[in-house]
Amino acid sequence: MSGRRIELASVPQEPEAPGIAGHHADVDGTRWALVTYEPRVLREEFCEEPHSGFVVRGSIAYEFEAGGERMELGAGDAFTLSSSPHRGRAGDEGVTLFLIDAEVGHGG
Repeated sequence: MSGRRIELASVPQEPEAPGIAGHHADVDGTRWALVTYEPRVLREEFCEEPHSGFVVRGSIAYEFEAGGERMELGAGDAFTLSSSPHRGRAGDEGVTLFLIDAEVGHGG
C-alpha cells in the first residue's frame, strides 16, 4: 500500500485534563492526536514529550518550566516542542491542535 488514511475525527474523543480532550491514534508506534482546549484553559502539568504540531483553529501560548520567552501560536502555525518541560494555555477562543508525539501514550 502506498498510503494510509488516519480518520482522527472518527476516533472517540477522550479527556486528557480538565478542559482538554483529544482524538488519538497510534500510527506506526507514534501518537497522532487532534486535541481541543476550551477557552483560556491552562494545562496544569508540564509535559516533557517532544511534539510536532499544527494549530488548526484558535490560539495557544506555550510556557516553559525553565522560564524564557513564551511561544505564541495561532491558526495556521506549525511548531515543534522539545523534551524541555512545557505547557500550553489556550487563547480566548480555545484552540484545536494537530499533534504528532515522539512516543505512544504521552500527551502535551
